[in-house]
Amino acid sequence: MPPSSHPPILVVDDDPAVREALASALADSYVVHSAPSGAQAFAILQSHPVAVIILDAILGADHGFDLIERFRAISLAPILVLTGHGSEELAVRALRARVDEYLNKPVALTTLRAALERLVPRLQRSVDLARRAFEYLEGHSSKPLRAAALAGQLGVSEAHLRRIFRSAYGKTPRRYLTEVRMKRAGELLRTTSLGMKQIALEVGYSSGTMFDRVFRGFFGATPSEYRTDSQRKPNREGGLQHASRAGNQNAVDRRIRIQR
Repeated sequence: MPPSSHPPILVVDDDPAVREALASALADSYVVHSAPSGAQAFAILQSHPVAVIILDAILGADHGFDLIERFRAISLAPILVLTGHGSEELAVRALRARVDEYLNKPVALTTLRAALERLVPRLQRSVDLARRAFEYLEGHSSKPLRAAALAGQLGVSEAHLRRIFRSAYGKTPRRYLTEVRMKRAGELLRTTSLGMKQIALEVGYSSGTMFDRVFRGFFGATPSEYRTDSQRKPNREGGLQHASRAGNQNAVDRRIRIQR
């Protein structure tokens, strides 16, 4: 067994000989997981942290490039595409998919190791950026969110920030900020006598109308109804049943385009 300190990688290839060869060749430096299909790869990504994904461009009847966005939705791991069918069309698809590395089979082990050594630190940078964005949102929840400005502070594009944040925390920065604000608003409604306008300002909304709309979409009640209900039934968390919160959040996202 490789030491647990070795970075874990995932090899996605429908050829068992390739999977076995890569696992054997890289076992001294990496913990190698392998999958013959996209479905099995997703199952591994959901249960194991992975530092790099080595992806075959052609997976039987499937195309590896069709899996990339779905991989990125659940993992920050850089993607190295291996292909035995190198062509200009595949190279263009790789460029458009923004893959992190693109190598043709057969690949020299030294070349593959060099690529992995470049990619493993990149994952840590993405994790660090997502954490820095998270900490900023936690500390500035009452401030207007300018996603482009936050991305600029971190030195990445807004689209890249959304991707790495969603991979790390399961939601976009904007949606996470909405949840933080609504949690704080609910707390203020339950524990203070502040007016609605003041609470809206406290949680980052200069418009009372927008605050009311977001709050109603999140909790399924107006702020006034929430406060009244929490006063009548103090033993219930927030005074309301929140079982439908996820559905309500999706609805408000659609109405006011919280998730970009």
